[in-house]
Amino acid sequence: MGASLPIPRELADFLALPPPQSLLLRGPPGAGKTSLALALLQSFPGSRYFVTNRVPTDDVLRAFPWLGENRHHGIQVIDNTTPDSGFATAARALLREGPGVVSDAPSATRDLREFLWLPEPLQEAWSRINPERPSLVVLDSWDALVESYLADRGPSEEGGAPSRADVERSLLRRMGSARTHLLFVLEREEQTQLDYLVNGVAVASREVVDGRLERWLTLYKLRGVRIENALYPYSLESARFECIVPPKPYGEVMGGRYTPAPDRLPGFLWPGSRAFADAFGRLPLGRTSLLEVADDVPNQVPRVLLAPMLAETVELGGRVIVVPGSNSLPDDTWEAMHGAVERHRFLAQVRFLLPPAGPNEERSAFEPMIVRVGGPAEATPAPPSDDIGLDQFLRSGSTPDAPGLFVVSLQGLVSIATSLGVAMSPDMMVRLPAQIQQAVRGAPIHAIAVGPPSSPLLEPMRSSAALRLHLRQVQGRLFIHGSDPWTPKFVLTEGTDSAPYGLLRVV
Repeated sequence: MGASLPIPRELADFLALPPPQSLLLRGPPGAGKTSLALALLQSFPGSRYFVTNRVPTDDVLRAFPWLGENRHHGIQVIDNTTPDSGFATAARALLREGPGVVSDAPSATRDLREFLWLPEPLQEAWSRINPERPSLVVLDSWDALVESYLADRGPSEEGGAPSRADVERSLLRRMGSARTHLLFVLEREEQTQLDYLVNGVAVASREVVDGRLERWLTLYKLRGVRIENALYPYSLESARFECIVPPKPYGEVMGGRYTPAPDRLPGFLWPGSRAFADAFGRLPLGRTSLLEVADDVPNQVPRVLLAPMLAETVELGGRVIVVPGSNSLPDDTWEAMHGAVERHRFLAQVRFLLPPAGPNEERSAFEPMIVRVGGPAEATPAPPSDDIGLDQFLRSGSTPDAPGLFVVSLQGLVSIATSLGVAMSPDMMVRLPAQIQQAVRGAPIHAIAVGPPSSPLLEPMRSSAALRLHLRQVQGRLFIHGSDPWTPKFVLTEGTDSAPYGLLRVV
């Protein structure tokens, strides 16, 4: 889990450095560079200038509707998609033909010549800059600007237009005389000489994983700033850049309480989270859902998703049975609920199915809720039963108005079977999943089976599952998506006082 921010902390610190500072942002078309550039401008406390070289101002405002609000949020847009006014061309010709007319001082003439050979939108931006106030100038895209500029002016020669390298070096030198941050946006992935000349380099990228889009920002260089996290996943939801910071230690993550159902939909259980319902829908009664969790995902994470469902069920008066993982106790489930329900109702309406306690296992504060199955390994194994247990407790206390919930960790189910002396034969791999489905079929109960994608117990349930979710971890961030029904990818974010967690759609 993590929190979403408009820009990474490292870039915010970079913009806070004393100017001048130069930053290069490069990546393929469609990677979200303009969105990030505008987010950097919006967060900058000084004067802000956005030079657009490929897209007219009206198209920029259509692509980013929020930018048109509140007088562009103080961002001055310089449109370079219109033809050259001709003034700069005339001034350059004057310098070429009679530099002495401009000034008797050779140094002043050289400085003016260098300024007038800059692309015209840069001249305009420089003319607006207040030298007493920090400013940020974004050049989007620098490739389009400088290549068009050089093409219009022909090859470099004595007294003629400079090369691209000359323009870039001249521009960076000129920054030294102004309190200016300069951001170059390049439509390419390969390195250029700017990578070596500028103070910072960030690269935006996108890739398709599991048939779904993922976006990543890599911070390669930020002089004067400590880069603690070089990789940030991000989304462009609602035409805004949002990046996901690494999570806090899970002991410090406090999800919000469950979100009460806005209405009652017969035949469905509300998942306790508006974000979940919007992304994946509600939970149909009499059916089973699958949560396939990658091996490297911490045990606490599935509990963050499941705790609001338990809270909603208990609040409605329904019954809950939980078969936790082998390393989980009822105490963990209670802590994940963050006091969302009253303790006495939790004690009365929830039961935990566990194997016998180990010799070093601590006694749970919720021991009266625990039903132990099986016995010591040296005891005579109990015969396998088609009754998965506690059926009467679950069914008798669940009604259409107060649906029940059955949460099964497949890892915990295997531990119970092992304690009963039941071998995990191919036949048992089919029977156990069938018993989970049989426990809820035709009843106002929803079942959720949780396990690793490689678990053979999942396979018999995949074709008939009402919902299949996949949870994986990359660089400490948690991605979740549905395969049946198909959904885009989401990043799991921390909860608030009013929401147990957030789901940021990756677009």
